Parts: sequence; C-alpha cells; structure tokens
Amino acid sequence: MNTKKYCFAVLKKMDLNSLYEGSQATLKALDDNLVSIINTEAPITMNLVKARLREAFNIGKISQKALDIIEEEIKKLGFKKTDNFYDTVYWPASGVFNIDYLRDGYERQIYDVPFQEMKNLTDTLNLRGEELYREILKNFGFEVLTKKAEDYLKFIEKKCK
Repeated sequence: MNTKKYCFAVLKKMDLNSLYEGSQATLKALDDNLVSIINTEAPITMNLVKARLREAFNIGKISQKALDIIEEEIKKLGFKKTDNFYDTVYWPASGVFNIDYLRDGYERQIYDVPFQEMKNLTDTLNLRGEELYREILKNFGFEVLTKKAEDYLKFIEKKCK
C-alpha cells in the first residue's frame, strides 16, 4: 500500500478578539489560512480544520461564535465537501479527487481519516468485521476499539465494498 507523509499548511497567526470585531485583516488571514489548510491538507475533516486553526489562534478551543464565522468563510471560499459519517470532509474548490495512498506522520483520530483515504488500507487487508477493525486500529497505533471507532469503521466497511 502506498503511503505519503502528511503535508502541513503554513499558517498565519491570528487574534481571536480581532476576528470577533470583524477585523478585515484577520478575516483575510483566516481566508488565507483556510485556503492553505484545505488546498494543502485535503481531504481534511472539519475537526482537523478546527485543530489547525486553534494553532493559528493559539487557543485551546474554538468558540461557537468563532466557528460560525469560520463556517461562513468556508462557504464563501467555495470548497467542496463530502460526508464522513461523523464529520464533514473538505476538498479544494476544484473538487473531490482520487486518493490512492494513506497519509502518515500526523496523529489523527481514526474517524478523522476520510473514507476515500481509508479505502486504500481496507483494500490491502482483505478482511471483514472485527478482524478488519482491529487491523485498521493497529495500523494507526490504537489498541482499543471504542464504540465510536467501531461505528465509524462499520461505515468505512460499507462504503468500501
């Protein structure tokens, strides 16, 4: 199975209070960061977009007010999106593309790996049910099959048939 290193976008630092105040400079930096994150790191879940933006804002949690602004900017920028069971997956405005590799080098939750990427792993394993789930977890360095992970992996198994 092909693997590639996860590529990270270079982000501009931003101030959360300036975002709340509607600063045009901060909104421009947010747009630049969103374009950089999604074009460089796609396919990427909203959960990971928020994690990357927390780094740029140097905060531990994104408030609902900030999230509303972020989601509005994402809509304006015209990114494509798909559903990934638990989360939205964002793609460049040019659209969804084939991904024939698994990215490594970035610790992600199992449900932050889009099914389009996960399909590459499931195809090589040629397993079903709990055997498949345990092998996927092992590949990502997880030992415990939580209910949330199991539900997501069942979704993956159905999507990858």
